[in-house]
Formats: sequence, structure tokens, C-alpha cells
Amino acid sequence: MGLYATLGIIGAYILLSLILLPIQYRYISQLKENTKRQRELGVTQEEYYDKMSFESQELHVNAQGNPLFLGANLFASLLYNWKQKKK
Repeated sequence: MGLYATLGIIGAYILLSLILLPIQYRYISQLKENTKRQRELGVTQEEYYDKMSFESQELHVNAQGNPLFLGANLFASLLYNWKQKKK
């Protein structure tokens, strides 16, 4: 019984990660664009994030630090890097 529960939880987490993958992929793509914009402006990352609204900062913290998004972030990062290498 314990093995089935563990496999069910792992399966549900992988399914959740795959469902969240498109959302996290767009988020990572936007982060890369923000990094380019930050470099063009010539400001440090700290200054760039200080200029963000509180809501945007909270969204970044939640999207980067939430354990539920860890799998989706990993898959989206791998997919983004793979697509960028193909270009």
C-alpha cells in the first residue's frame, strides 16, 4: 500500500509539473528578456528588482521558490536551453 501511495504522489507531481510547464516556460522566457533589458539599461540586478512593483517581486519569489514549481522550472529551463541551442 505504501509503495502505491508513493508512486501515486510522484506521478501526480510529474503530471502537475507537465501541466505547469507552458506557464513556467513563458516565465523563463520573460526572465531572459528582462535580463537583456537590464543589461541594455546598464543597471544592476538589485536596482532592476528594486524598481519593480511589489506585486511583480512577489510573483518572482513565488515562481522561483515554491517547491511545487521546482519540477516545472527544471523542465522549462531544460526546454528553453534546448530550443535556444537549436537556433
